[in-house]
Amino acid sequence: MVNSHFVPQFLLRNFCKDEKIQYFDISEKTVEQRSTKSIFSERGYYPDSLEKELCYKIEAQFANVLNKKIVNERYKIILNPQDMLVLKKYLIITMLRVRDENLDHNIWYRELIKSEILPEDDATKALLGGDFYDAINKVLNANDIDVLLDMTEKERNINLFAFIKDAIYSYNVFVRTNNCKEDFVITDRGWAGYRGPMGVKKLNAMFNMLQIRYDPFIDMLLHMSSPQDYAIYPLSSTLALIAVSPAFKICLPGAPYNIIYPDEAPTLSQCLGFGTSDTIAPSDNKINRDGLKEFHYTIKQLIMKDVSFLNGLLINQADRYFAYADENRINHSLKECERLRN
Repeated sequence: MVNSHFVPQFLLRNFCKDEKIQYFDISEKTVEQRSTKSIFSERGYYPDSLEKELCYKIEAQFANVLNKKIVNERYKIILNPQDMLVLKKYLIITMLRVRDENLDHNIWYRELIKSEILPEDDATKALLGGDFYDAINKVLNANDIDVLLDMTEKERNINLFAFIKDAIYSYNVFVRTNNCKEDFVITDRGWAGYRGPMGVKKLNAMFNMLQIRYDPFIDMLLHMSSPQDYAIYPLSSTLALIAVSPAFKICLPGAPYNIIYPDEAPTLSQCLGFGTSDTIAPSDNKINRDGLKEFHYTIKQLIMKDVSFLNGLLINQADRYFAYADENRINHSLKECERLRN
């Protein structure tokens, strides 16, 4: 029975200082200096066979893409379609690989409960949550995007439905913290989702637009979107990936739509909680000299307020622990976390 990391060590090393990481226990309000071997892990969390599958079928591939093409880049990241498949699978696995029996982190399910479409009882959670190990294995064994998307049509597991749909259809944005003196944290879930003032309203707005006049672009976005506005995945203490709902493409400069934002959040920045329309601009897709598609990402620089807000999301959605490299570079985030809780 091996000691299984539910946040992989290759990622945790990017949050170390002098090969050590600060490990914060939210319940006890204590912090310890640790090695990456002893955090975000539990003996027997996965069967030994699944532990090996995770290592060989996603972690090794994503570590290669991360280290060679992403984490060390300062201004631009260029990925090919195979890199994108590995990246999308990694995001799905990140959302699936930590237990969530109450489906607290599934925004689709939470919205169905809020709308009283589903009852919030153990039988419903067990039925829709499905088998924890089986869901991970199905994603690991998917060889292309179409196989993954097919699961959203055929599987009863609402985590497979929601997480695959959000990861595949969302577009990626890479953001850095280098110049703002505030670092990212990493939590025991490895990610956080955000549903803000635009949540379901953006879906209703697109539906209403289609009732007035059919627009194939809006129709496509509606089928690709969910109540989740975005998800954040820290990749190092200074770099994170944000997977943004495709619905926000209609809010970007140059889009031929007049967007009326909610009264409680009258700007795009207030709807997202961070950034601007430039921050969430999608990749520039190009064809290289060999005729192959490439995804070109301009890395966006965040200000301290943005990083603090995103860290607040991560910490407030953690189960119990988060980790970081340097306490002096997360002070504002801890204050933001308290604000969000209150």
